[in-house]
Amino acid sequence: MQKQKNYKNAGTQILILDNSVEPFNTMLSGNTGLSSSSNLEGCETILEKAEISRVPVQSKSGKPLMPCKPTKARKLLRDGKAIKKWSKLGIFYIQLNFEPQSEPNKNQIVVLGLDPGSKFDGYSVTSKTVNVTGMSELPSGIADKLETRRIMRRTRRYRNCPRREKRFDNRNKDGFIAPSQKAKVDFRLKIVTELLQLYPVTDFVVEDVRFNHYKKQWGKHFSTVEIGKAFVYEELRKLGNLILKDGFETSTRRKELGLRKGSKKEKREPESHATDAIALASFAKELDSVAVSQFFVWKRYQNSRRQLHRFEPNKKGIRTRYGGSDSLSGFKKNDVVIHQGELARIGGYMGNRMSLHEFDLDNKRFTQSGNPIDCIKLFNQKLMFEEIAIRRGTLPPCTISTGYPLPLHPTEI
Repeated sequence: MQKQKNYKNAGTQILILDNSVEPFNTMLSGNTGLSSSSNLEGCETILEKAEISRVPVQSKSGKPLMPCKPTKARKLLRDGKAIKKWSKLGIFYIQLNFEPQSEPNKNQIVVLGLDPGSKFDGYSVTSKTVNVTGMSELPSGIADKLETRRIMRRTRRYRNCPRREKRFDNRNKDGFIAPSQKAKVDFRLKIVTELLQLYPVTDFVVEDVRFNHYKKQWGKHFSTVEIGKAFVYEELRKLGNLILKDGFETSTRRKELGLRKGSKKEKREPESHATDAIALASFAKELDSVAVSQFFVWKRYQNSRRQLHRFEPNKKGIRTRYGGSDSLSGFKKNDVVIHQGELARIGGYMGNRMSLHEFDLDNKRFTQSGNPIDCIKLFNQKLMFEEIAIRRGTLPPCTISTGYPLPLHPTEI
């Protein structure tokens, strides 16, 4: 195992696995391999007992199967009956080298709980126990970018340069979703789709958020939120059974399960949104345990769009390079690389130097003079993820994660 140093302000320890036959030992704390390091002190109900996280399983053809315990997954890997893989959400799973002879997932119920919001969403996948939880930070600033693009387009019409003429044949609103809402809907469905590739989900339980558009002057006659959620509901009904719940029902159920709710929605912790998602999922199937062993945060990388002309014309009519997804030859923005032994993410470039960003959700730039020779490309990542270590005392005891593994080959993600 090759160990990578943390960047400044990094929330987790980043690890890169070698070809060891024990691919799970970095996901748990201590030197006990796959055993739980939980402490059962303070448990008052059966729902608070510690649980070892389950490992998602795929068949040879890519069909999701019921998750298994880490001990069974380790045995399949050791016997050469499965291979290790990582999803685009950063979740470790195994894929079998054979198709099961018996009917898979027979009489099994797996539930996906979804707590949608305006800026953050909460997710959970449960069966009898909680398999995985997470929250997403939804795309933002879409309306401001569209307004900027609109002003720039209108400004170009007064210049002696190529421009798009005005047109009025683009006013068809059939099936139209506002761009700011569509970005959120697409990201929400993207996460659901990725989870469905790992877990055989049969039911979806979603909190039905009602937007009071009469209370908001800017939405007096219509609500883009209602249009967006109707589209999500239609897509989920195509994938399985959809159950809608009101907010007060979620709150009551969460209290019955003994789960806590945080007051700060922007905090990257299960109490922000994941506990509500667990409570929602429990409506479709009762839980034997609400212990959380895995918690992820997902965020979409937002590239700046290419701008051929800026607000202020440049001297001598030379266009400055701004936006786009290209970097220096051989690299693109969002590429994950190893730079001087540490993980980094590629940004833009100037001359023969690249800007490098920290490999975390904040994506903070730490240098503008990165040398391409010092960078080893791993893969391109448009959906950023981070597994957050769960703090003791905030949820029922569970396995504490110290980091998440990463694939060394771009085809594995």
